[in-house]
Amino acid sequence: MPTGIFQGFSQIHEFGVWGGMTNYFGDLNTQTSFKFARPGAGAFYRYNIKYRGAWKSSINWGVAEFDDAKTNIDWNCQRNLSFKTDIFDVTSVIEFNFLKYDKNSKKHWFTPYLGTGLTLFFFNPKAEYKGKWYYLQPLGTEGQNDPSYSGVKKYRLFSFAIPITGGFKFSIKRNWNIAIEAGVRKTFTDYLDDVSGKYPSYASLPGGSTGLAAALSDRSAEKGGEKIGKPGYQRGQSPKFDDYLMGGITISYTIMRERCPTPNGSYK
Repeated sequence: MPTGIFQGFSQIHEFGVWGGMTNYFGDLNTQTSFKFARPGAGAFYRYNIKYRGAWKSSINWGVAEFDDAKTNIDWNCQRNLSFKTDIFDVTSVIEFNFLKYDKNSKKHWFTPYLGTGLTLFFFNPKAEYKGKWYYLQPLGTEGQNDPSYSGVKKYRLFSFAIPITGGFKFSIKRNWNIAIEAGVRKTFTDYLDDVSGKYPSYASLPGGSTGLAAALSDRSAEKGGEKIGKPGYQRGQSPKFDDYLMGGITISYTIMRERCPTPNGSYK
């Protein structure tokens, strides 16, 4: 269809959904492995600013998971920690289109783009032990329940992150768009996986050396070897923060609204 057909239509408001994967990077996944990539999905609204920019807000869900025992790193296998958590996040970013993106034109139907902004997310790591799942934060596996002894405070189950997103989007038909997008969240917590610093003393754990907290704090003996969790020994990579990535395919619908012509022949 000729380029001028849709010149009288604005393309400001856009609504969409996405589906794909979530992947965690942190104290367990130290080699940027995608072995434990898990599902992710969400919905978003995009306010298009002319042809080169946009403001996008989204609500997202994903699963982060990792297991030391299934890596090929000797020390990780010996440490034998694992976790799983649902992540719920609200993300708002400003996007920049590298090329002009105009659904009124057959020429400008594609562009790569980048974006950044702010994310607020909720997480709650858990681990499986003897066939049952236990939430780890209440147990204080690094001594958080006795900060006067361990010097480690209990972490919160929500945190902020800086999202860095990018992708390629395409105009299909008149109102529809499809994109391939990925975005890493650079978080401000080191406890997405419940692992950060050092092994605690049993004196700072609920139930002491025989409690559930002790069993999930040091799981190295479960494979038949000796325990490596001596107080003060390295358990994580503090103070490096954890990250997670969400990416996949987005499908969106742009509301095409007719604009009123001005006396000079342009549109407003």
